[in-house]
Amino acid sequence: MRALLIMLLGGWIVGTLLIAFVATQNFHTVDRLLSTPTPEFSNAIAPLGHDPARVVLRYLVAELNRLYFNAWGLTQLAFGAAVVIAVIGLRPLNRSMIGVAATIFIIVIVSLLLSQSLLSLGRSLDFVPRTLVSQELARFRTLHLVYTALDLLKLTLCVWLLIRSARQAQAVTLKR
Repeated sequence: MRALLIMLLGGWIVGTLLIAFVATQNFHTVDRLLSTPTPEFSNAIAPLGHDPARVVLRYLVAELNRLYFNAWGLTQLAFGAAVVIAVIGLRPLNRSMIGVAATIFIIVIVSLLLSQSLLSLGRSLDFVPRTLVSQELARFRTLHLVYTALDLLKLTLCVWLLIRSARQAQAVTLKR
C-alpha cells in the first residue's frame, strides 16, 4: 500500500508541475509565434493584423487552459481520493499521514471551487484590455493568486508526504 501511495504522490506532483508549465507556456507561445512568425503564419494573420491576432490567439490559449484545468481538477479529485484510500490501507495507521491526506483532499476541493470562479470570471475578461483597470480584473488577479498559493501549499504537502512515505518504506525494508 505504501508503494501505491508513493506512486500516486509522485504522479500528483508531476501532474501539478506539468499543468503549471503547460498553462504558462501556452501564453508565452503566442508571443513567440507573433515575434518571429514564419512566412505562412504572417500571411495567415495579415488580414487580422498583429494586435487582433494576438487577442484571438490568447483567447484560444485561455480556452485550452480552461479545458486543461477542468480536466486536471477532476484528475486531482481522483488522486486525492486514491491517496486517502492508500493511507487508510496502511497498517498501522499513521495519524499524521491521514491528516495530511485529508488536508490535501480539502485543498483540492477548495481549488476546484475556486477554479470554477476563475474560469467564469476569466472568460468574461478575455477580450477586456489588460491596461484597463477594473474591479473584475482585480478580483481575477486576487483569485488567481489564492489559487496559486493553495496549489503551492498542496504541492508542498504532497512532496512532504512523499518524502515521509519513502522514509517509512525504507525503515520497514531495513527492519526485514
